[in-house]
Amino acid sequence: MLRRKPTAIVLTNEDIITYDEVHRKRVDKMKGSEEDEMGQDPGQNLDPNDELRPLPGDKARLVRSRAERIGGPAH
Repeated sequence: MLRRKPTAIVLTNEDIITYDEVHRKRVDKMKGSEEDEMGQDPGQNLDPNDELRPLPGDKARLVRSRAERIGGPAH
């Protein structure tokens, strides 16, 4: 079976700068479209854990340790 030499890829600083600029534009565009879809202000800070908090009318969930959940005393 014949084998070829591996193809050498050369990146210059200009290539990296161009990639960074294109990537930054894509990220900015994606952020802009997400904010438009969600109807939120760009300056508004969002808490990623907000969805994990109970609603005001809901009863708070009792947090127990693993040992308490399986029936043993907590250490």
